[in-house]
Amino acid sequence: MKFTQSMKFRHGRAVRRPFLAGLAASLTALAACASGPAVSQEAVSQETPPATRAVVAGAAGPVRNETPRAGEEIVTIRYWKIRKGTFPEFLKASQDGVWPYFEKIGARVVGMWRAVPGPGETAPADYDEVYLMTRYASLEHWAATRNAAAMGGDGPDFQALQDALAVRRALTLETRLTFVQGFTGPVGPVYMPGTGERFAPVDAPQP
Repeated sequence: MKFTQSMKFRHGRAVRRPFLAGLAASLTALAACASGPAVSQEAVSQETPPATRAVVAGAAGPVRNETPRAGEEIVTIRYWKIRKGTFPEFLKASQDGVWPYFEKIGARVVGMWRAVPGPGETAPADYDEVYLMTRYASLEHWAATRNAAAMGGDGPDFQALQDALAVRRALTLETRLTFVQGFTGPVGPVYMPGTGERFAPVDAPQP
């Protein structure tokens, strides 16, 4: 598995580590149509530079998406320190406001978890630790989601996204992001403990 980049944030301020040279926030292609207010809007010409298209499309109204673009899939691992005891609120904001919009623009959430102490360990007294894993079609896809409205429109679900992100920011003490690239197994884990039954060969003498 290859680790490609890490970014760290403290109290809402980002400290960026070196990133892949030349990575731009290009508009990404996704199959799903984005919703928005039912108003007439002239399509932006394909000759318009991508940066301009992003500004115009994200300004207001619905968005029309290109066809999906091939890329090398990545997974992001987002880590947070959040205020102690607020994980249920943090998770609910993610489930209700953040994930639906990001699913619409092509991201696929693997899951969100709160760190729990292992055997012999104790949980931090003043904060909880949270991990989120999300799949993206490519690094360019992730970069394009930083301007989410350019792919998903700025309808009611975009406002729900902003509200949910505000909730998460209010609960966050520190966060950082890591990109990984490798292989995702096709089948999920299965835990099947033994039943505790005792067995004997079928031809063994019976008592």
